[in-house]
Amino acid sequence: MRLARQDPSAFAIAVDPAIDRLRDGARTALRRKVANALFVVAAVEALPSELDGRADEITVNFPWGTLLRGIVGAEAYVLDPLARLARPDTRVRALLSVEPRDGASGLAALDAEGFAAQSEAYRRAGFALEHCRVASRDEIAASGSSWAKRLGERRCVFALELRRKALPYDK
Repeated sequence: MRLARQDPSAFAIAVDPAIDRLRDGARTALRRKVANALFVVAAVEALPSELDGRADEITVNFPWGTLLRGIVGAEAYVLDPLARLARPDTRVRALLSVEPRDGASGLAALDAEGFAAQSEAYRRAGFALEHCRVASRDEIAASGSSWAKRLGERRCVFALELRRKALPYDK
């Protein structure tokens, strides 16, 4: 909603597998007559083919579950659908946080070396790892994420940026 309202020339698509998390945004869009926003209820592994090649920017803020594990682990079941969604040269920007106390995620605490070690797996999926670094408090606040507000000052958040490479099936 924020992107759609800030830039009327953009067409913003929000995707989430849980309708509850999209409901408020969709209602606000209807009430405020924001015509350049679309809300899609889908998991990343099941993105509608109608979205293929539509994105020129992808933002992922504080994912959890499958999406978090797939991005952090550079897993094909998450990266392949993101590559289909993205046009060549699209940037995927993600704010990610996993700490030892998050044991239920099945992931180890994040560090930049761990992302660098996944560089080849990102490449196989069609992405170049542009950078991974600790996110600034301003970047975290600018995400507008209500989850970010609950993270607290002491939690480490990484800013990951991937760039979609041209793939053989691109037109």
